[in-house]
Amino acid sequence: MQTLKQKIGSFWWGVLFLTLLGAVTYLPLVAKLGYINDDWYLMFDGYVGGADFFHEVFSVDRPVRGYVMQAAFSLFGMNPLYYHLSAFTFRVISAASLFWIGNQLWVNRKTYNWLAALLFLVYPGFLSQVNPIDYQSQIFSLACGMVSVALTLKALRAKSTAACWGCTIMSVFLAWVYLGLVEYFLGFEALRFAIIGILYFRKTEQPVFVRLKSAVAASLPFLAGAGGFLVWRLFFFEAERKATDVSLQLSSLFESPLTALWWLNYLIQDVFKVVMVAWTVPLNIFGFSLRLRDAFAGFAFAGLAVAALLVFLRQDGEKAGETESGGGSGEMREQLWLAFITIVACLIPVILVNRHVTLPDYSRYALASSAGVGILFSVIFEKISTASLRAGVIAFFLGISVLTHHGNAVRVADETEANRNFWRQVSWRAPMIEEGVTLIASYPGSPLSEDYFIWGPANFIYYPEPQDANVLQIKLPAAVLNGGTVNQIISNGSEETPLRRGNYLERDFGNVLVMIQSRADTCVRFIDGDAPELSPLDAERLVLVAPHSRLDAVITEGDFRTPPTEVFGAEPERGWCYYYQKADLARQRGEWDAIPVLLDEALDNGYYPNDGLEWMPFFQAYAAQGDVKKISEMTKLIVSDKFLRLQVCNSMTKFAERETLSADVEEFIQKKICE
Repeated sequence: MQTLKQKIGSFWWGVLFLTLLGAVTYLPLVAKLGYINDDWYLMFDGYVGGADFFHEVFSVDRPVRGYVMQAAFSLFGMNPLYYHLSAFTFRVISAASLFWIGNQLWVNRKTYNWLAALLFLVYPGFLSQVNPIDYQSQIFSLACGMVSVALTLKALRAKSTAACWGCTIMSVFLAWVYLGLVEYFLGFEALRFAIIGILYFRKTEQPVFVRLKSAVAASLPFLAGAGGFLVWRLFFFEAERKATDVSLQLSSLFESPLTALWWLNYLIQDVFKVVMVAWTVPLNIFGFSLRLRDAFAGFAFAGLAVAALLVFLRQDGEKAGETESGGGSGEMREQLWLAFITIVACLIPVILVNRHVTLPDYSRYALASSAGVGILFSVIFEKISTASLRAGVIAFFLGISVLTHHGNAVRVADETEANRNFWRQVSWRAPMIEEGVTLIASYPGSPLSEDYFIWGPANFIYYPEPQDANVLQIKLPAAVLNGGTVNQIISNGSEETPLRRGNYLERDFGNVLVMIQSRADTCVRFIDGDAPELSPLDAERLVLVAPHSRLDAVITEGDFRTPPTEVFGAEPERGWCYYYQKADLARQRGEWDAIPVLLDEALDNGYYPNDGLEWMPFFQAYAAQGDVKKISEMTKLIVSDKFLRLQVCNSMTKFAERETLSADVEEFIQKKICE
């Protein structure tokens, strides 16, 4: 009867084992991961413009990607879970393809071929697996590229002409597909032709020239893939996006000869990063910054994966694994060369378009090279002569990968929850927001690098109506609050009309609405520019633009909008912030009698604020009712420091100018708050 270790030599058993370990690495928190980053505009475009609109979105740089996103959106709709499962499936297919390649090239090293595939699958230097909607095309491209290379090897080893040509045609077709999706994966062609070279240079009985000639002849049919794509890309397709315009990027080389030296410098750095830094920096950023409960969960998942791996490695077939090590230095030399060629070749296209591997932000540029990293580490593992030490080293690297990806998933799960909480509060507060107002938002602990991180969720809630046009009108535009935006707002604004990937915005910086959430445990504040209520935790830029916020852009009448569940999840518990938002809306409406009722209900349910500013609607309601006793009691809760006291003084002074207050209340404001 075969042992588990012997069974792993069969391809499908190996794929099953890869799937299980990959699932432990990527899937534990998958149900908690929602839209992040570019997902927002992609899903809004699909929701409003329909699946066909993705062709318009990607026509400027990668038109093939439009077909992939159209198919994915048609199948999965708005639910992010299905995109996660799909991306995971493609990662497994990629790893299985590398396992298949290894088994065809080195039949006596099946265990180490499998280990190469495993490290390729769980590689911790690629951190965008948690962003599967935007990266659906990249991960699908990776699978197509790896299958294409594997089919090349299968074609060359086929015994029948029909099988040979069938595999060749499919290989060439997939080469067009993967390059059409991600052109900087071009380095896989070096992997393809290096494999062809290995096959023919093994025929040592033939002269070198004959072997070289045979290898070139065998390569010619497969040049139709990358060669055909490059001819189309360079001479027929006009990229509107500079980052993907190859001729524009390469022109920098002719403008300055030093560019080549910089490219070489970056190449050396990036090789070091994808081979070594990928196992340390992401772990430190994500794995070692976890809360205690998440850290223990991460160690538990890592331990589970390691335990499963050790069971496999310690089967009776261990001796068979050791026998694999003695297969010959020639095959190991082939693996080392193939690993080196793959790593370098997959980085060169990235460097040539003036991009650079930066962890964690630009980890996508390390994805293709990770196939070579897997092969390289499998050779290193093979050189460890002691079985127990070898098993320990392999387990160590697997544990690093699992813990890193768990920490990364926790980050995105937290970001998803915080984002959904923010916009649920917005939907509680504002029945409608005036079309055309430019939104300025501050999320707690989550940097905003693109405007659609704001206008995406906002328009999902308030303006989700379908549009039938080649250009989608974003009815609630937004802006990232950088230095330039601040200058435009405080100088009474100007207008911008950017058009990006089929999305048209009209941003008026003289017509803005500012929304702030200082911490995850506080409430979203809609800023009234006439009487801004600001927290000591608010960034200086927010303080500068707050006086320009138009609260009257919030339309207070009409039915409340219900955020779509697939995008924002189920409605959370209606805790303190629910009552705060309803009280703040009642304050804007001037419904002073309704506000104390809301406070009583909140307190009766055991809800209290975590920010003293959140007492302000209730404070002003008691002031409007002339209840000096209540505002006296509440003053101690609000003015906890000098900054807040100043805020309350300014707010209440302006409040007294707008509302008719009793003499006792006005005296209290002046003597107990403002003095």
